[in-house]
Amino acid sequence: TMTAAMILLLSIALLAALLEPWVKRTRIPFTAVLVILGFVGSEVWTGLGYDTGLRWDSFRDIILHLLVPILVFESAFHMPTRLLMRNWLPVFVLAVPALLISAFICGYLLFIGIGYPQAFPLLTALLAGIILAATDPVAVVSMFKSIGASPRLTALVEGESLFNDATAVVCFSLVITALANRESMLSWQGASWQFIATVGGGVIIGLISGYAFSLFYRLIPSTNGQAVISLLAMMLPFYIAEHQFHVSGIIAVLISGLWLGESRRHLLNRSKKKETFTSHLWELNGYIANVIVFVLMGVTITLDMFQEQWAAMLLGIGAASISRGVVVYGFTPLINILPKQEKIPLNYQHVMMWGGLRGGVGIALALSIPVTVPAWYTVQAIIYGMVLFTLFVQAPLMPPLIKKTL
Repeated sequence: TMTAAMILLLSIALLAALLEPWVKRTRIPFTAVLVILGFVGSEVWTGLGYDTGLRWDSFRDIILHLLVPILVFESAFHMPTRLLMRNWLPVFVLAVPALLISAFICGYLLFIGIGYPQAFPLLTALLAGIILAATDPVAVVSMFKSIGASPRLTALVEGESLFNDATAVVCFSLVITALANRESMLSWQGASWQFIATVGGGVIIGLISGYAFSLFYRLIPSTNGQAVISLLAMMLPFYIAEHQFHVSGIIAVLISGLWLGESRRHLLNRSKKKETFTSHLWELNGYIANVIVFVLMGVTITLDMFQEQWAAMLLGIGAASISRGVVVYGFTPLINILPKQEKIPLNYQHVMMWGGLRGGVGIALALSIPVTVPAWYTVQAIIYGMVLFTLFVQAPLMPPLIKKTL
């Protein structure tokens, strides 16, 4: 069955690659085409009497331990760290405290809106809120580049997304653990302490890893050697953090990627060289991971999901939009009144609000919810609903909004 799943996924990915040049001429996001192909492909496949071979337990580990680290490392590796450091305060505020508040608002609105505490408990609602709070601006950032938006706006949107993805993954793991151990429910103090310890441990391992691999990267001049070092710089800190120290592997990957990426840029500037093989390798890795995640979403969507869960989906879109609005328009003025902070103008805030698209990491988390979680299917449907809204409503309306406001 796993072979059948691989054949199905690869066939869809190949078809998508063939269609990509055509898609670029339209306003449809490429990821939307992947979802449609995944959905149609799986319907045809099962209609012919074949099994898709996809089982929750078989791809959960692949997603959480391979695809999500790849997506996070690729973003971190290409992130201009100096620009990020200049805007570290707004990025940190939006990606950590604001994400947590957004997740609570969104989760609570879903909990009240659905109104079945027995079937859809508060912790499940909070889980949905956490996944909905993770933004993915891949489409937006490529638009910024094509119209020449300011590097600062790009750094704010991309930086917030990178760090809030990592924060969401940490919170997701904590809530899944709490749902699994119902008897030993975490207290607020316990959960806060665990969050700080998990993130702190990940940061330390990421710093050590980033420093060590940057040294190796400088010592080994061969392009293949550098590419292998970059792969190790993602895999090793993740494995050590998760399995040896039981802290956040994704935070370790994020820090390691930022450090190695900055080290690579420094080397390129010194040698006056253009892009490296390593950079292209990570673009390819990110592309493949995104393709797999969006195709998997398409494959796991069913028509029944829309018939049974349409109200929950609409509620999710509403709750996510309200909580995003509270975060952007509520926190940005607070950041603006802080001393020594460059102001974030209102037109930037509009773009940040509408540009809070949901994508790769959100789908990956939705796909990896254990089936033992109460109402897991509803949570998955809510996330899918929001991603579809992102792909078919938010993303196509983004270019005119950017042109109008910037």
